[in-house]
Amino acid sequence: MAAYGPYGVIRAEDAGQVRVGIVGTPEAIDNALKLLEEISSPIDQDTAVDCVLHPSFPGMNSQAPFRVHIVTQNQWHRPLHKRDFRSIMQCGDFNTRRWLLQELVGAEVRAINELEHPPQVVLCAFSDSFVSLLGNGVVNQDAKRTLKDEILSESGEGTSDSLLHDFCDGLKAECMGSLATEIIWEQKEPEIGGTQDRATRSWTLSLALLNKAGLAHWRLADASGDSCFIGISYYRESQDPSSHILRCFAHVVTEFGDGFVIQGDAFEWDPRKEGEKEPHLNEVQAEKLLSRSLRVFEKGTGISPRKAAIHKSTPYSDAERKGFENALGNVARYGLMTITQRGIFCVRPGRNPTLRGTAIPFDEKMGLVFTSGYVPFLRGYHGTKIPQPLEIMENWGSTSFQQAGQDLIRLTKLDLGSPRFCTEFPISLSRCPQIANVLQALGRREAAVEDRYYF
Repeated sequence: MAAYGPYGVIRAEDAGQVRVGIVGTPEAIDNALKLLEEISSPIDQDTAVDCVLHPSFPGMNSQAPFRVHIVTQNQWHRPLHKRDFRSIMQCGDFNTRRWLLQELVGAEVRAINELEHPPQVVLCAFSDSFVSLLGNGVVNQDAKRTLKDEILSESGEGTSDSLLHDFCDGLKAECMGSLATEIIWEQKEPEIGGTQDRATRSWTLSLALLNKAGLAHWRLADASGDSCFIGISYYRESQDPSSHILRCFAHVVTEFGDGFVIQGDAFEWDPRKEGEKEPHLNEVQAEKLLSRSLRVFEKGTGISPRKAAIHKSTPYSDAERKGFENALGNVARYGLMTITQRGIFCVRPGRNPTLRGTAIPFDEKMGLVFTSGYVPFLRGYHGTKIPQPLEIMENWGSTSFQQAGQDLIRLTKLDLGSPRFCTEFPISLSRCPQIANVLQALGRREAAVEDRYYF
């Protein structure tokens, strides 16, 4: 990116700009505008930080390398004032306040979308005063408490991170289908937890804006348009932990970085009755979910898949295998794979580090693949723990272990919203927990197909 800029443009009419709207308190909107101005200029990396693993930021503007500038205007800004929070302040229940707040912000995002010339992405910006209103209905100017502090005091539990994520997931669900959103807190990096240096924070926000505006950051070498990768996962329909009604979904990704979310059928799964903790689809449910996923892939790409890889983190039942294979009848090459980690570690002799890309076959179909580890080009390793390989535990179909391992390595480079060199799990599975949370918050409302609404 720093050398050549974004790979290209998906929609030609959007070339050269990212149109950004903002929803938040006047204070938060001012902070967001300062942040957008900040990322429009180069930011040198701190000398104490590894500038290879965490490079300087070249500035997102009309000049090289980005050649893309941020456009925003007053009609795309929706300030939230104290009068907008009266009903929220009068409510004593935290969960109800959270729901009302999500509805309030979501209504403003939808209003922006209804403009004659709407932006491409909306920043949902939250400041200390906004956070305090969510926490207890009183703006606390003396004690600069974080949202986590406020939620922690309300819940009486040590689960502030979880509750904060619930709010963000609910807001994503509320804005579903209108405009893609990016949530920012103060001028901190949007991702919850931890802090980042200014350069890395700028990379993160700029990549998120590019991705949600439909601009392609990078592309895999020799990307194949007829290769389809599908992660299968489940979520509980109700937020009640005692509920046994689950729903399956598929995260479909292409080698070009496009992603789609497809919901399947709801079904009941009681581990005590079934005698197995991990849920399974029956033959009809499996065939229906995969058939729809393949149709969405073909509609989204204009190409019929000749190769398909189905990824799960749990084993396949006989009924699931049969249903999936029925749906794959017209696909020339396919693999049904279980990809997981079982706590296996491997070390090289002496002081040599484990290299990312190392593969250890057990046979022609299964084995270990190190998607994390030392990268010679970067002269380093992103992680803080001993690299743990992914294990291909099952591999039904015509895909060899070597091909499956190569695909896994490539798919760890397709998280277009992250500045990290790679993810540990392939993109088909790594985003499934986040998608599941948003789908659960969405309830029975219609889900968007494009995955950019979920992140």
